[in-house]
Amino acid sequence: MFACPHCQFENPIDNRFCQRCGKALRGLRAVIIPMKAEQTLSSPQLETANTLDSGYSMATTASAEAVADVGTTMMTVAELLVGGNYLKGEERYQLRQPEAAHQAIEAGVMLDILDCDLAAEPPITQLFDATLNASSQDDFQDLLPPAALPYWQLQEQFFPMVPELQATWQIHAVTVIILEDRSDWQYLSDLEKSGEIEPLELVHWFYEMVNLWEALKRFKAEDSLLEQDNLRVDNDQILCIERLIHNKDDAPRTLKDLGLFWQSILQQFPSHAIPPLINLITDIGSGLIKHVTAIEEILANIAENLQQDSALNEFPESESIYSTDENPMVSLAVAATDSNSETGVLALNDLSDEALEALEETEDAEVDGVEDSFADLPTMALPMKLNRLDEYGRTHVGRQRKQNEDFFFTETQLQRVNTPSGTQLKARGLYILCDGMGGHSGGEVASALAVKTLRQYFSEQWQADLPDEAMVTEAILKTNRVIFDRNEAEGRTGNARMGTTLVMVLIADNQAVVAHVGDSRLYCLTRQGFYQVTVDHEVGQREINRGVEPAIAYARADAYQLTQALGPRSNEEVVPTVDTIPISQDTLLLLCSDGLSDNELLEKHLESHVKPLLRSRQDLEEGVADLIDLANTHNGHDNITAIAVRIKMRPNLETVPGSNETTLSASPLSRQTSD
Repeated sequence: MFACPHCQFENPIDNRFCQRCGKALRGLRAVIIPMKAEQTLSSPQLETANTLDSGYSMATTASAEAVADVGTTMMTVAELLVGGNYLKGEERYQLRQPEAAHQAIEAGVMLDILDCDLAAEPPITQLFDATLNASSQDDFQDLLPPAALPYWQLQEQFFPMVPELQATWQIHAVTVIILEDRSDWQYLSDLEKSGEIEPLELVHWFYEMVNLWEALKRFKAEDSLLEQDNLRVDNDQILCIERLIHNKDDAPRTLKDLGLFWQSILQQFPSHAIPPLINLITDIGSGLIKHVTAIEEILANIAENLQQDSALNEFPESESIYSTDENPMVSLAVAATDSNSETGVLALNDLSDEALEALEETEDAEVDGVEDSFADLPTMALPMKLNRLDEYGRTHVGRQRKQNEDFFFTETQLQRVNTPSGTQLKARGLYILCDGMGGHSGGEVASALAVKTLRQYFSEQWQADLPDEAMVTEAILKTNRVIFDRNEAEGRTGNARMGTTLVMVLIADNQAVVAHVGDSRLYCLTRQGFYQVTVDHEVGQREINRGVEPAIAYARADAYQLTQALGPRSNEEVVPTVDTIPISQDTLLLLCSDGLSDNELLEKHLESHVKPLLRSRQDLEEGVADLIDLANTHNGHDNITAIAVRIKMRPNLETVPGSNETTLSASPLSRQTSD
């Protein structure tokens, strides 16, 4: 039995959710790896790690440096446990299956564990923050055990393909690495049986694998992609690895090894074995292709042609499926099909001797010019479609204010549309956040009035297409006029004039329009990074726009005074900012009032509180609640409001043109929330 970290109710070992409170029991995996002598941290590193005031334990033993003589053949998991089956060194992690304590560690084991301190940030984040406050990121990486360092260095670029590192430490003769539990994710073979994937998706997975392959070579961990049981598919149909597997003999693997492995995968998907893919994989497996960039080029061209052909298994015999290129150094991708071939598909065997010689020279050269030759090769950009849209908003009065002047509204309409080529998800969303201001209860009146006016306007004027900049501006100016007229009618003057900031997002499928007035913000998170979309309408920013240095601009006493707001002034003095954002990948949009954004709170807690919200498995309601709690802990001086909108995309595999749409359900799914 396990005690729920939320309510302490005793749950059966196999439970994923608490039987009493219903909250997730956060399952993780502990990878236990025997250390080699050269993998132990040096004494200065251990001393530094153990003295950091971060709540993170880099637990070690006095004999760590002599670990090569210790050996782990006879060591069992039980030697790494303390009372209650908690892991030594980080006693927030509890062994989920007590019978696993009898396992011998030998070459390494994976254990199911439970995080019993869900409220705290992951230990790796605590250590990172503490190290950066004292030194630098390089110093932080020096503190990580060698076996864990690749996770940290790869996760920024390759998450979710590579699991995120939660914690790591050395103890006795082993390294402990805590990772996300992916053991219940689907195997590739599961998808083959269910028929849930298309040839284009398989091409996309191969492309991502060869991209990760190059990164894994640095760590001699290519075996991570060569063991089929280590390959999983998440809820968004992204191919991922369960953990890093270092090459058993420390020898580097070649692309030939990857090609042979791909052959075994293709055998599991006989209906996806289209001729160009067969030829490519055969040539890789036979060692004829030795350059990753060439493989990416060919995969990109296969994907492009799959998108264009309505019959995925039919390719013209008289035309190449590859794009031509005058550069002989990339002649792998040059087109010339063999007119005598039964399949009419390009293979390396069809290339001229001259082309093959140029290819071999390219592969063997160790000069910068070779890399430059491939610099302009295209990357594979699959057409994307909307797969899922979730949203949640919440507001809180804060710790110092007596009343809440923030007001928000969310409305999401989802409609599934059936066509002969498949089902599509159509979405329409309106998300409004206002932060009111003004004496005599004017703030909450202004923010509520703004939301009401905008809701009514778009319910009447927004028909089919996404509103353009002119319509959105008209809606905002109409809202300003309503509040302005209220001020005039009530005779409000000076600071008593009520007003409100505004940040608003309108979504239609894979397009979004963003508008704002004042200092309420919109942030955007994708796999490529996190950035602030809106620019505050305030005096300090105005001065920066005029060319003043930021330090000087924000040294002014009135630096944070708003230059724009809805209500206090007439329409002639209100200039909203309106932008359009295309959505082509998984995206998190975060609307927030300054009670949450002040003091760079989101930037400082990006890893622990913002990035997890992009994942399908993260509950948005719980995540937004955590953001509110975070703001109350570190800010708390103002009202706090946050709206999170999570948009999940996936490759659009419907390639049949000219289909007629038929609506599956007459009424769209709709959800409204206001506060």
